[in-house]
Amino acid sequence: MEELQKLMDNLGEWSDKQFGTDRPVTAQIHHLKKEINELLLAPFDDYEYADCLLLLLDAYRKRGGNVKQLIYFSRKKFNIAKQRKYNKPDINGVVEHLRE
Repeated sequence: MEELQKLMDNLGEWSDKQFGTDRPVTAQIHHLKKEINELLLAPFDDYEYADCLLLLLDAYRKRGGNVKQLIYFSRKKFNIAKQRKYNKPDINGVVEHLRE
């Protein structure tokens, strides 16, 4: 976790210097949407996964979060996901939970 936090900190320092501190957190999220589309076209490209991770980390940092918090909420969400019931896969293989 320490190494990931260091990456987030270094990324944030560079990002703020490179792009400014006045950008809204949604800027990284919109960019992430574009990178996910690139990842869909190249699902075996390790760098596309890295692009998505970096943008997610930077967006979470920008909104005031840290790696410890992100992992905490990810674990909580995973526990919620394990308790849900799921539909059958759609045409793209996407499986969503049943909505009540």
